[in-house]
Amino acid sequence: MLNVGMTELLCFAIIALLVLGPEKLPEAARFAAKWYGKAKRFIQSVQTEVDRELKLSDFREEIQKEIDRMTEIEQRLQKQLDHLTQSTQQEKIQEPSSPLYTWLSPCRLTPFSANFVELHGADAVKVSRSYLPSTLKIAV
Repeated sequence: MLNVGMTELLCFAIIALLVLGPEKLPEAARFAAKWYGKAKRFIQSVQTEVDRELKLSDFREEIQKEIDRMTEIEQRLQKQLDHLTQSTQQEKIQEPSSPLYTWLSPCRLTPFSANFVELHGADAVKVSRSYLPSTLKIAV
């Protein structure tokens, strides 16, 4: 952390012994150790905070990339939708002028309900009296 080797520590200890003397040296060592621990914890907390911020910034970058990708996809889909809307508006679907089917023979109305005469009027009476070929099949 502070890149202090054994030789430097030994030199500091000898100088401290000479300057402080044997009576005050243990008290000074405790004081120095206490402040060394505080400094070490502070540096470690700063490093942890920096690492956390870097991870958070990486996470933010990933989220921003995903948001950009989603925005790009949304724009492409919107362009496709606009193109489809435009092409649909250009190709107006017209009703065919002639019917899709024609009757080969005149249509015969067959009475299937009780109010057939009421619905179809005078033509219904003619139809109901006209001959309609039918076959009766009985299952035995």
